[in-house]
Formats: sequence, structure tokens, C-alpha cells
Amino acid sequence: MRASSFRLGCGIALVALLPGCMQVYTNAGSDPGGTTAPQAMRLRADGRGTVIGTLAQRPGAILPGTPYAAIARAVLEGGGFRSASELRLAWLRGKADELDWLPDLGPHLSLAVLAHLSQSVQSRPERFDTPRKQAERDLALAEIDQAALTLVDEANAQVFEAIGQHLDAEEARARADLLEAAYRDVASLDWPIARAVAAGLVPAQRLQELRIRVAWLRAEGVNARAEAQRARSGLAAMGDSRLGGVAGIGAIREFVSPPLLSDLQAGILRAGVEAQERRTLNMLFDGLDARRSPEELAALEEAFGYDGEGSEAGDWAPPTAGPRWSPVESPPGDFEIAAAAQEREALRIGLGEAEKMRASAVAEAVRTRQMERTGQMTAADLLGPLSSALRAQEEEITQRYALARADLRLAYLRGTLVDGSAL
Repeated sequence: MRASSFRLGCGIALVALLPGCMQVYTNAGSDPGGTTAPQAMRLRADGRGTVIGTLAQRPGAILPGTPYAAIARAVLEGGGFRSASELRLAWLRGKADELDWLPDLGPHLSLAVLAHLSQSVQSRPERFDTPRKQAERDLALAEIDQAALTLVDEANAQVFEAIGQHLDAEEARARADLLEAAYRDVASLDWPIARAVAAGLVPAQRLQELRIRVAWLRAEGVNARAEAQRARSGLAAMGDSRLGGVAGIGAIREFVSPPLLSDLQAGILRAGVEAQERRTLNMLFDGLDARRSPEELAALEEAFGYDGEGSEAGDWAPPTAGPRWSPVESPPGDFEIAAAAQEREALRIGLGEAEKMRASAVAEAVRTRQMERTGQMTAADLLGPLSSALRAQEEEITQRYALARADLRLAYLRGTLVDGSAL
């Protein structure tokens, strides 16, 4: 057994030192002609372009001409997103220099640029004429795909954050408008209630309650206006101060057919892991492909006198460079998307109920106001219906913007906030 192991080691060393005297083997066997690209290389190249093409054709959930569309455009053209793009480009340049797989990179990063890079790598097979270089080529392609996916993911994240800031500002503004209107309505009751207290028709405590309520409404209105200003300032910073005139809730279409970004990420990770392992495996043996078929192993055993018997038989084949993990049936994000969809449906039902309660409370406040004007009720009796109408309207605002955020979050989780053609 020791002698056979020695012969085996000598045989492998001989093959490694004389790559020009033998054919390069692949999973599918040898290439008799010796002039065409190896099968592993052809198979890898045939499947390229899928990720970037899928991302470029990805539809956008934001309707054109809406406030959301203006925000998304300002964010993608703003300095924050450009700075992040420049950092990604610098990282990609570092990878290109490390692997020596691309001669040049443009000043700006986009899906079109990355697609061109991917095609450039695939169109130069003469640079990848060894198993190690082929693995480096595949690793470079995986890096390009990862850069494209990161570009889309960060665009969705920044637009999601900016629209969220916009919704915070709009909700605070709507609440401030409501509180200011309620302040005027309640403050108008001070004079008639003061007269009723002076005439002994109403207890003085009612006037005190009214004035406490007026002070609270004024303070809450000021706070809501300040909160709206803070959110608007943060949004302006994200969009380079071009979003001052944007107002209102936008509209979002629902797309469920595009593949999840997590699915694309899983495929890229698999390709990168496999390429990295093949690169490491072939680092010292450019002319030797360690993944051999049973027929090739039998031929080498016969040539070098190794009969494959005993416990050392398993030492002949080096460990295969397979992926370190396998894809799961339910990719990351499915459960979160399902939970977000359920939450959105619950909020939609809640908004419908809040609208009914608001309509009823406002109608009751209007009715009591008319009764007060005709002398059927006192001004002090209006405080209760007006407070109920305010609470109902505040609840409707809360539910409306919560639903808008749920729609926004669902589109973000699906990765469809930004149209691929905009990147």
C-alpha cells in the first residue's frame, strides 16, 4: 500500500509538472480537438446576463407623475445616492485589480454599465485559458452580478427611506392642520361660555375645562407643525433640497410576479462560492483539473500502477469544490412579505372603519352646532361632540398613513419600488 501511494503521488506530480503533455479534463471529459473552450467555461458563459437582465427589466411599483415618483427621481439623482454609487464603483475597481479581469471601468455605475462589463468579460475567452483563470472569470462575473443587485437593493432602500420621511412629514402636517382647525372651533366657544358663567347658567368649571382644552390644542398644533418641519428638512437633505413642493400621498402598484431579490442573491452566492473554491483548488495547478470522471480515474490508476485497494483508495480523488450550502425551498423574505401583506389588509379594514366613525362623529358635531345656533343647546354642550369629532379624525389620519406605509413597505420587501430602467 505504501508503494502504491508513493506511485500515486509521483503520478500526480508528473501530471502537474507536464500540463502541456496531456489534455485539460473537465466534468464532461476531454476535448479531443484542443482548440475549443473547455465545457465548464462554455456552460458558465451561456448562463450569464440573466441576473442583470432581470434587474434591468424589473417593473417599478411607483406610478409616474405622483409625489412618490418625484421623490424617487430626486433621490436617485441626489448626492447621497451618487456617493454610494461611487463607493460601489471603487470597490468593484479593487476587485478588478485583484483578479485582473477587466481593463477599464467608467466614472458612473448603472445596470447598463454592469451589463457591458459582464459581456466584456465573457467576450475575451483567450484570457481564461486555464482552470484557475476560468474560476477567476466566473468569480468576476459573480462580483458584477452582486454589484448590480446591490445597486438595485440600495436604490430601493434609499427611496423607501425618503418616501417614509415624506409620509412622516405629511402625517404631521395633516395632524397640525386638524389641530389648528379644532383650536379655532373650541376657542370660539370661550366668549359665549364666559357669558353663560357670568349669568349663572353654567358652572365656572366648564369655562376652566374649555380653556385647558384650548391651551392643549394650541400646544399640540405647534408640536405637530414642528415635527412636520423636521421631517421635511430631513427629506430635503436626502433629495438635495428639491422636494420642498412635494405634497400628498402617492400611489403604488402591486407586483407579485418579479423574483425576489433574495432569490437572485442566493443564486449569486452559489456562483461566487463555487468559483472561489475552484480558484483556490486550481491556484497551484493551472494545468490540472482535479474534478475527474470515473473513466479518467481508471485510466490514471492503470497508467501509474495504483489498484485502488484498501483504505487508501479514497485518497485518490481530491475533495470536490462544491458549494458550502444548498438553497432552501422558502427563500429569505417570503415569510416577512406574507406577514406584511396580512398587516396591510388589516390596516385597510381598519381605515374603512375609521372613515365611518369619522363621518358619524363629524355629522354629530355639525348637528349639535346647528342646535346651539337655534338655542336648543348651550355652547358648553358643544365641547363633548367637538372633542369626539377631533379624536375620530385623528384616528382616520393615523390609519390612512399607516396603510400608506404598509403599501410602501410591501413594495420595498418585494424589491419593486424602483423601476429597473431608471438604474
